[in-house]
Amino acid sequence: MSSDGPARRLTMRELARELGVSHAAVSFALNGRPGVSPATRERIIAGARERGWAPNIAARALGGHGTGSVGLVLARSADALAADSFYLRFIAGLQSELSPLDLTLTFQIADDVDAEIALHRRWAAQARVDGLIVVDPRTDDPRLHELHALGLPAVIVGAREHAAAGIALVWADDEQPMTEVVRTFAELGHRRIGYVAGAEDLVHTASRVRSFASAIARYGRDALPVVHTHHDPDEAERAVAALLDGGPTAVIADDDRLAVTVLSVAKSLGIEVPRHLSIVSWEDSPLCTATTPPLTALWRDPFDLGRSAAAALLAEISDHRAAAIAVAPAVLRRRDSLTEAP
Repeated sequence: MSSDGPARRLTMRELARELGVSHAAVSFALNGRPGVSPATRERIIAGARERGWAPNIAARALGGHGTGSVGLVLARSADALAADSFYLRFIAGLQSELSPLDLTLTFQIADDVDAEIALHRRWAAQARVDGLIVVDPRTDDPRLHELHALGLPAVIVGAREHAAAGIALVWADDEQPMTEVVRTFAELGHRRIGYVAGAEDLVHTASRVRSFASAIARYGRDALPVVHTHHDPDEAERAVAALLDGGPTAVIADDDRLAVTVLSVAKSLGIEVPRHLSIVSWEDSPLCTATTPPLTALWRDPFDLGRSAAAALLAEISDHRAAAIAVAPAVLRRRDSLTEAP
């Protein structure tokens, strides 16, 4: 007897039997969870695809009505994103977990958080995605309430403070790297240390500012006012000029573009780097090695952060398990912009 319907799809247990591995190993590998070696994970995924087994984790978790897609909205301009190598590598990390499972990433940029929330609502109403990846957490973040109201699985990236919100979380420690930078400056004899920070409403900015103040007090350095800025170049230049007017001999910049701005403004003011001013960028990127002098920077792996975020979201979708995953903290890469105090 023949049938015009689709061929029956293998179950996980049948797939495990054909591949000669345990059912648990297949589940771990196809759900992006730890518990199997990289080689075994690759063999299971390859074997599944050879047999036409296209897993839809979300569909299984949501009673067969999943879309096989997860959503990411970045509340920033297209110009800002084009210059941001961090998020390009972060997205690559997401795709490294999603693509082998035939899951797609629905991605869009938005003007602000309100526009991001509107997109989340639209996607939920249209059943466009099975889960959401949320970045750049804010203090008193309105997205947290909205995520609970929508009922979609989600993962927040970068905010240990939101661990109690009942939402999957991927975070990195900011205190240890900040302490290392201030300690390094202190060991080189710097007393007046400045900090050009990002937007005040970002949770990671607030965390870094607290860590900076604590480290400054711990090592007995002079407390200069922290200056905050957004991504607007003119605003950043004004903030940096105001900071340099206070006479620091060392400056920490919140990302690679701000660090380059510090270098540029310093040169325009006749301040030689590193002879008169040492600079450390919080984010490392190819931009930091393209300057003269090359910029000392804190390096973390955006690819691994994206991979971990995808794995946490898949666990939330498939197992309803709001995991909290800590990724490795940033490490200091010394280059020519760092030297002893004048």
